[in-house]
Amino acid sequence: MAEVLVLGGGVAGISAAWHARQAGREAVIFEAKERYGGLLDHFHRSGFRFDNAVHFAFSKNEPYSALLAKADLITHRPEPYNYEQGRWLKHPVQNNLYPLPVEEKVEAIRSFIERPERGEDPDYRRWLYEQFGEVIAERYPVRYTEKYWTVPAERLSTVWIGNRLYRPSLEEVLFGAMTDRTPLTYYLPELFYPRRGGFRAILDPLIDDLDLRTGKEAVLIDPARGFVECRDGTREYYEHLVSSVPLPEAAVMVEGAPGKVKEAAGSLWATSIALVSLGLKVPRAGDHLWFYIYDSDMLPARVHAPYRKSPDNVPEGCSSLQFETYFSRHRPLPLSEEALIEHVVGAAEKMGLLTVADVAVSDCRILPYGNVVFEKGMTAKRRLVLDFLKEQGILPVGRFGEWDYLWTDQSFLSGKKVENLFRML
Repeated sequence: MAEVLVLGGGVAGISAAWHARQAGREAVIFEAKERYGGLLDHFHRSGFRFDNAVHFAFSKNEPYSALLAKADLITHRPEPYNYEQGRWLKHPVQNNLYPLPVEEKVEAIRSFIERPERGEDPDYRRWLYEQFGEVIAERYPVRYTEKYWTVPAERLSTVWIGNRLYRPSLEEVLFGAMTDRTPLTYYLPELFYPRRGGFRAILDPLIDDLDLRTGKEAVLIDPARGFVECRDGTREYYEHLVSSVPLPEAAVMVEGAPGKVKEAAGSLWATSIALVSLGLKVPRAGDHLWFYIYDSDMLPARVHAPYRKSPDNVPEGCSSLQFETYFSRHRPLPLSEEALIEHVVGAAEKMGLLTVADVAVSDCRILPYGNVVFEKGMTAKRRLVLDFLKEQGILPVGRFGEWDYLWTDQSFLSGKKVENLFRML
């Protein structure tokens, strides 16, 4: 019997098991795949390393800061860009309009000045109008919402935003329209990335003393008898159960889950990511660490350069780019994986990032879970499912276990909640 059984070997699951061990408890991790790391994991193609989408480390809490202190990290200054119709604009675009024609800047500034007053409980589109004015909102974040969240902005609530979108003053908008020598207004002053081993390397200091069992996919949870059944037919009994399994899956996995809980769980949805990774036989691809694409005829929404994060990610003299295309039940992926690679290479060539002859390695893979979507009314349904799991003695952790927009440091802190189990004893 496991004193603490943790489902999922991503950052939250590993954090939960590690903190349980720190509290003197025995913990076992069941990971469905053959490698730990979850979204923090990586893969290799002919000497090129690619993470599962873009990742950087930054410290927002002491436990995660202590973890980062154990790693050999490269420090990056966050200077993302935006691509729109052949122009490169600094990020955030709302206070970096300098590359636009004068007439378009005037229109955007006038709209910013005349933006509507804040209303009660606005949807996301209305909120964007209130922050930036209709012209900037429609041209940039509303358009990007369709690519990133896969639904119109008015279908989203605003509970997830936090400090992710910068609201500039009129002075900042005017200044950024007149010059490109604008100050950094990204919400983080610096970002970190492991010098060697890919992003997953930040978890390596925690793994050695943990009982991590891969290839163990949970298919049934029986809280009444206190066991988890795996796809291989084995059962593991437990005293305490922690789950980083995506909330919609975890809920229906519970023996005897009521229909209303299953219905609420079924209404929760997330975007998926079609990840196209290109290894290039040239030493430099593009000019930016990462950037966003607004053009609707280009499927990818976000691009980053793994070779810029660390030279350890590519063979000597090479570079690499990774493109994220988002899709969901509401907007399916329109191309096959092979066709998507061709589309991405064409888009990259159009943006001046590479030529077809530069491509040494290409890879396309699907990440089923990308970002939790905060559709209006979602949080009430999530609450119903979370309360049910709590009643069953199951502690959900992590981005998908809690079904929240958590960064890596927040997911790590989420795993620390396991300590609460023992305080109640």
